[in-house]
Formats: sequence, structure tokens, C-alpha cells
Amino acid sequence: MTFTVDEEEVLDQINVLPDEILIYIFKCLPLDSLLNCEKVCKRWEELARDPALWRRIVIVYSGKQGQTEVSEKNLEIILSHKEYIQCLKIQYMYIYSVIKFVIDQCENLISLELVMCRIGKDFEYDILKWPNLKKLNLRNSILLSSNIDLMVPFENFCHLQYLALSDFGLSSLNCDSLLGCNYLTHILIEKIKGLGLEFINKLILSKQKIIKTLHIYGGNSINDYTLKLLSNCVSLNDLAIVRCENLTDKGFISLTQLNNLQHLQIWNNNNFTETGILQVLGSPSIKQLKSLSLSRIQNVTPVSVDLLSEYYKNLKFLALYHCPKIIHTDYEKQLKSKFRNIDVVLY
Repeated sequence: MTFTVDEEEVLDQINVLPDEILIYIFKCLPLDSLLNCEKVCKRWEELARDPALWRRIVIVYSGKQGQTEVSEKNLEIILSHKEYIQCLKIQYMYIYSVIKFVIDQCENLISLELVMCRIGKDFEYDILKWPNLKKLNLRNSILLSSNIDLMVPFENFCHLQYLALSDFGLSSLNCDSLLGCNYLTHILIEKIKGLGLEFINKLILSKQKIIKTLHIYGGNSINDYTLKLLSNCVSLNDLAIVRCENLTDKGFISLTQLNNLQHLQIWNNNNFTETGILQVLGSPSIKQLKSLSLSRIQNVTPVSVDLLSEYYKNLKFLALYHCPKIIHTDYEKQLKSKFRNIDVVLY
């Protein structure tokens, strides 16, 4: 790279700055600019490869049609900077040998996302290469064979903070290993069935002081006592329970003790009474919600929704999917006028 006299003077002035200030400036740069900084001089090359910079950069390798050129460029970065890359996302890749080749290049991952991918049985062994993982995301991926069960050995990842799974990777055989992940604050396992009530309650108890996000399937894995345990999770701000058939007003009302809740999804219940629902929705803590889904809740009524429209000033998204006392009624036609500034999902 050749500089003019003026550019050299500017560079000399910039180089007066201490390393920590230059690194702070580099943090504000897009990846392409950061890579160009490496070519300026030896000092800049060293600073541009500081781990603090690469900790925020997510390299995406995608098999999606139309993204080939970007992915080829990113693969070059993966191969040339493999010791610096800490966050990797692979998406729309259906050949596990290709996925394995790419992830094997990265020596120091703390975040690995395989989204919309096909994953092989070998993954449960391959993942052991990164014991310092803080984030593991396998959402919307599938196993190459439906006849196998993939068991992620969570006991090997004591630094894990974020876990998102598809419908595999966690079962009754390895679920207790998750209890030892003492820093796990975001747990998204809403597609995992059959975990058992005892395990879910133990999981919540083990993370009660730190958990911020919990998405679970529910069904026979939860009861009113489970929601009582959740009500003591002081940092919980995002809760989703897909199947709530076993819950009653007693459990539902206990959620009003959550003062930091911003996102709530409670689906599939015929037991909540209108009185119980109104008590929950009338709580000052619940009124702070930014998104709310009460889909397939039998006794959500126009009175409940009127309360939402009048008092929920922070609400940006509302789902009332298949609420029988709302949809296909005259009241449904009024909803758009009641919620002009937010998305409302009915179907």
C-alpha cells in the first residue's frame, strides 16, 4: 500500500495514539475496513488482529442461493484468519462434510451457529474442540438421519451462556449435564419434548438468579409449581411456553411477580378463567410488555383485549392466534383500529 506525503503525515499523527485508543477506533469499523487496516503497517496489523476486536465479528458462511459470492469471500477470511475468528455462523448448508471442513478451520470459537443446516452424528464429538463456547445455536437445523439421536455433552461447556436447539441435542439421557452450565442465561429449547417435570424444575432452580430467556415446550414438563419457580427468576425478561394445558390460574397469576418481563408467550390452554387472565393482564409488571402472545387461549375475551389496547403503551407485537372468543367475531373487525401502531396476528 503506497501513501502520499499528506497521507503519511496523517498516519504519523494517528500513530501517536496509544494502542488502546486505536483498538477502540478499530471497533467502529466494518470488517472490510478492519482487514484493510492490517495492510497499513506492522503495528496496525497486530492491533487489527486483537482478540477484543474479533470477539464482536460474526463470520457468516451460507449456502443460500444468491449469497455464494459473499460466502466465498468469507471463506477466504476464515482460511486466512482462522486463529482470530471467534464467532461463526453457518446457514443453509446441507452437506455435513462441508460444515465440518469450515468449522474445523476455526481454533478459538466462542460462538457457533448452525442454522437451517443438516447436522451429522459426528457433531457431538466435533464440538468438543471448543470447550470455551459461550453460544451454541442449532435452531431450525435437522439431523441427517432420523434414526439417530445426537447427544451434546454439555458438561464440557462450563462457560456456555446461550443455548438454542432444534428438536434434538437434549433428551432424558443427557439433560442433567445442562445443570452444570452455571453461566447459562438464555435457554431456547421449545422444540424439545419429553424432558420431564423434575428436570425442568431443577433447571429453573439452578438458573433462578441469572436466567434472562427461557423458551420451553411445556406439556407434561411443567405445572403450576414450575411457574411459581419462574416467578422468582429476578432477571427473566423473555418467557415462552408452547404447551400450557396443565396450568391453572394459580400458576399463571404467579407470573405477575416478574418485574423485568418484556416478552411473554403462553400458548394452548383451556383452564385459565377470564377472571384470572384479567388479573394477570391488569398487573403493573405485565403492562410493561413489548410483545405478548396468548395464542390458543380459550378464555381470552374482548374485555381482555380492550385492557391491552388501553394500558399497554410499550406493546409492539400481539398474537391472538386461534383465540375462539376473538377470531371470526364482530370484535375481530375492531382490532385493527384498536392497535394502529403494532402488529396483531390472529391467524
